[in-house]
Amino acid sequence: MLIKSLKSDWAASAGASSRVPLYHQLYSSLKRGITSGEIEHGEQMPTEQQLSDALDISRITAKRAMDELASDGLIARQRGKGSYVTYKCSARPANTPLLGLLDNLEDMGKHSLVKVISVEKVVPPVHVRDALNLGGGQEATKIVRTRYNEDGNAFAFYVSWTLANLKGFTKRKVERQSRISIIEENGVSISKVEQTLGAQNADDLVANLLNVANNAALLELRREHYDQNGNVVDVLVGLYNPKLFKYGMLLDQ
Repeated sequence: MLIKSLKSDWAASAGASSRVPLYHQLYSSLKRGITSGEIEHGEQMPTEQQLSDALDISRITAKRAMDELASDGLIARQRGKGSYVTYKCSARPANTPLLGLLDNLEDMGKHSLVKVISVEKVVPPVHVRDALNLGGGQEATKIVRTRYNEDGNAFAFYVSWTLANLKGFTKRKVERQSRISIIEENGVSISKVEQTLGAQNADDLVANLLNVANNAALLELRREHYDQNGNVVDVLVGLYNPKLFKYGMLLDQ
């Protein structure tokens, strides 16, 4: 089953036309599968010969990719027994209280890259206006962006709405700094966050940006940020590729 899935991904994304060496393409593809949990802990990996035959690459290329995985501690190789996944994928918990959640978001920002698609002040849809307590014609700052992991793969698509009187939301700044910290620079302290998890199918735009199939099931996270006075100042909707992102929360008494 792993070979079949890998062969399909390889046909779609890899090839000799890329400037990236074939061994590194294979290494990156296998690494994504392991670190996302798609290739589970303890699962036996294909042999070098199986990879060579299935992907039409040399055995040397396959060996180098597997050696890189072993060097990273993602797999263990044993003579006569094959290779097994040693990496355990676990969702990084977002701990309560609120400080733990914000720290977790800051940490994710340090290990990923944001690309801003647009920043504009527009009248938001009704459900956002209601949350932000805006009148019918009042505007909010709308930011559309994608987030990439350390391997350069887009794993999240965001649309956020922030009260228009909060300043500093430029494309350059949002790509270098978290939105929460920009909000706090305006003298606003985030006192509470309410979030809802769900699912949504990818439309054409999101499917293209996240490199998934049209109508693919995505994890949906809706989050409302409250200021120190109990008012919602920011509304965010995030869509995540579940193959590249896991969300965990640890709740303690």
